[in-house]
Amino acid sequence: MKVALLSTNDVDGGAARATYRLHLGLQQIGVESSLVVRSKRSPDPQVYATDTVYSEEYVRRMGLAAIQSVFIDQDRSDLTNTLFSLPYPGVDLSQFPQVMGADVIHLHWVSRFQSVTTLQRLLQLGKPAVWTLHDCSAFTGGCHYPAGCDRYQTTCHACPQLAENPADLPAYLLRDKLALLQSPITVVTPSQWLADCARQSALFRQQRIEVIPYGLETDVFRPWPKGEAKRALELDEGAIALLIGANNGNEQRKGFLPLFKALQQCRANPQFESLIEAGKVTLLCFGAPSEDLETLQIPVRSFGTIDSDETLSQLYAAADLFILPSLEDNLPNTMLEAMACGTPVIAFASGGIPDAVPDGQTGALVPPGDLEALAQAIVTLTLAPEQRQTLGETARRHVEANYALTLQAERYQALYADLPSPPLVERSPADRDMSLDTSMGPHFATLYPDLAQEALLRERRALEKRLDATQERWEADKLLLQQTKQDLHETRSVLHEKRLEVQKLRPEVQRLQKLRPEVQRLRPEVQKLRERLANQRQQVSQLGEQLVHTQEELVRSQAKIAEMEGSRFWKLRNAWFRLKQLGRNSEP
Repeated sequence: MKVALLSTNDVDGGAARATYRLHLGLQQIGVESSLVVRSKRSPDPQVYATDTVYSEEYVRRMGLAAIQSVFIDQDRSDLTNTLFSLPYPGVDLSQFPQVMGADVIHLHWVSRFQSVTTLQRLLQLGKPAVWTLHDCSAFTGGCHYPAGCDRYQTTCHACPQLAENPADLPAYLLRDKLALLQSPITVVTPSQWLADCARQSALFRQQRIEVIPYGLETDVFRPWPKGEAKRALELDEGAIALLIGANNGNEQRKGFLPLFKALQQCRANPQFESLIEAGKVTLLCFGAPSEDLETLQIPVRSFGTIDSDETLSQLYAAADLFILPSLEDNLPNTMLEAMACGTPVIAFASGGIPDAVPDGQTGALVPPGDLEALAQAIVTLTLAPEQRQTLGETARRHVEANYALTLQAERYQALYADLPSPPLVERSPADRDMSLDTSMGPHFATLYPDLAQEALLRERRALEKRLDATQERWEADKLLLQQTKQDLHETRSVLHEKRLEVQKLRPEVQRLQKLRPEVQRLRPEVQKLRERLANQRQQVSQLGEQLVHTQEELVRSQAKIAEMEGSRFWKLRNAWFRLKQLGRNSEP
């Protein structure tokens, strides 16, 4: 049996990884599988790329890129920021050799690769067709997850994910699907939740719908001795490692903001808080982390994008808990990978997650959006190492029994065998080609001219505004440059003057340099003179003190003399001396 799998990518993204795993699993059980993609990154020779056909430049010239940008990307409401895709144009693969030679055409995630009209051409080949849904985009007016909306069950009128939606674009896109995709097709979903959504959809409610879960390589994603895994990643063996991961952590439905709020609530528990203060709780993350990660006051270690499954397996095994806070999801690969590595999962009971995580058996489930319950589950299992080990062991057995890669492939093989045989249609080799198909469904085609014109006009206006702003900045920068040049000229003039002054001083500097040896020779003598001067200053200071003391004594003596001269004794003494002098003078 030959099967042609169609996917936008081969290994980039969760849906692509799941598709490539199935491709490998089918080959392992003897099914001849080819994978046809828009963009190829793997070296697999059975993966065929068509990126040379899909011209982004042509899509821009047609105005389709402008419609996506103006009427979808720039018109999103606050409800969600999950992907919303315009399903035009597409690559026509109806004459591609791997498709023509296949017994079964198996579609997967084909957004921005297959359009409504190219899908119609594939279905018109009359070959059995299977479409594995990885999100809801196949049966909606463009959204990949409805964020609680059920309008895909009727018309997709007045889409709540678009703020203005002047042309009611999603409704027209869904009408095209309803008009062109009515051929028999078997729809497969990995989860019961997505199957229920498909059964209720206006597009697929009359089609056969089966549930076949994802499979993964249980020999690659396997338990490691936890201590060994932590040592290999240079983690503290004694610390509790909480692991999170996503391709885009800023996507609202991934629930990382609620998770971070719940982690803050965990700190109200004294035991949990004491572990954090002791450095015994670490948050590990991989992929593109949420910007809100910086708000946490918990040690965080980011591993970024991990391309090696072996390293990713080691990271899962090193973690004590894997926390999956998705508010809306299908059947996350990360959840199955963590369980395969023996790590229990804590998650919201949303989407297809309950299919794989029986509460209390392989992890813990809490009501979607219940932060208090999520915080309590994290605290409980953080403080219960034996329970974590039991849950992890059960999780591993659960994956081995239900999600092994060969088991998934065998389920698909049985489904292929149950499909009606295709009619024999001969094609000439010259017809076997592929091309970019720019045709549109009848409903979108009525909107396209006006939408493209308006979108291109708005983009032109926006570009003109950016050009005007750029021109203003350029003028301002030009003035600044002129001022800078003037300042530079003045600085150069000052510098030139200083250089001239330096040149004038050079002879004096040279003369002083010649005196340097003599100065060096005289330094010891100068030092001695300084010491002698210091000694003399000290002696002068001492003499000064003695002089002050002598002067004080003199003043005291003069005071005593004055006192004596004023006394009666002194007066008698002076009188006696005068008498005596008179006596001497009277002698012959």
